Amino acid sequence: MAKGPSGIHWRSLFGEWWLELVMEHTERIIKEPKTRDQLSGRFFHGWINTVSMYRFDRWDDNDKFFTSYLGHPTQGAVNAAIFWQNDDHVRFSDQDFHSAAYRNALLQAFAFATFDAVQFKLGPLSEASIGHVGYPARWWDRDCKALHIPCVPRTGMNDLVMNEVGGLAMTIGFHWLDKHLQKRIEGRVHSRALIDTTRILTNPPQSWANIVRFRAPWFRDNRP
Repeated sequence: MAKGPSGIHWRSLFGEWWLELVMEHTERIIKEPKTRDQLSGRFFHGWINTVSMYRFDRWDDNDKFFTSYLGHPTQGAVNAAIFWQNDDHVRFSDQDFHSAAYRNALLQAFAFATFDAVQFKLGPLSEASIGHVGYPARWWDRDCKALHIPCVPRTGMNDLVMNEVGGLAMTIGFHWLDKHLQKRIEGRVHSRALIDTTRILTNPPQSWANIVRFRAPWFRDNRP
C-alpha cells in the first residue's frame, strides 16, 4: 500500500516492475529458441541445478559487448526510472546533488535495480528458471576442465553488476541531460512534436518506464 502523498508508492512500484518483467521474458521466449526448448521439463529441478552451476568465479559470460555493457545497464536504468516515478520525494524535482532526498533516492534506486538484477538472473522468475540459461546443454559442458577441452561459459558476474552500476550511471547522465539540455530545448521551441520527440531521445529509460504505468513516453512528472 502506498505511504501517502510524500512517500514511496510500493503497490504501483511493484506492479510496474512486474509488468516490465513479464515483457522482458516474453521477448526472450519469442526471440530465443534455446529458451523455448527449455520450457518443458521439471521447473524447480532445472532452476535449482542452473543456479547451483552459476559461474560466480568469472566476470564475462561471453555475451555480446552490446548486450553486457549497454543492454543490461539500460535494464537497470529502466528499473531505476520505475522506482523514481513512484517516489514522491524526487519525481517532481530536477537533478540536485545538494538535496538529501535526491541522494537517498539514488541509493534506493540502486538497491531496487540490484534486486531486479539478482532476480532476473537467478530468482524464481529469472533466466535461470525460465529457459535455464547457464545450465550445461551437454555433459561435457559441465566437465570441460576435467576433459581439457575449451569451456564456453554462459554465466558470469558482469550482468549481476552492470545492471545496477551501469544503470545508476545512466540514470545520473539522463537526469543531467533532462535538466541541462532538454529543459533548455523546451524553453526555446514551441513545437509540441519536437518537445515530445526530444524528451524520448534524451531519456529513453524514463520513456519506457512511462509505458509500464500506461503514460505517454514523453510524459514528465515535473512539467506538462
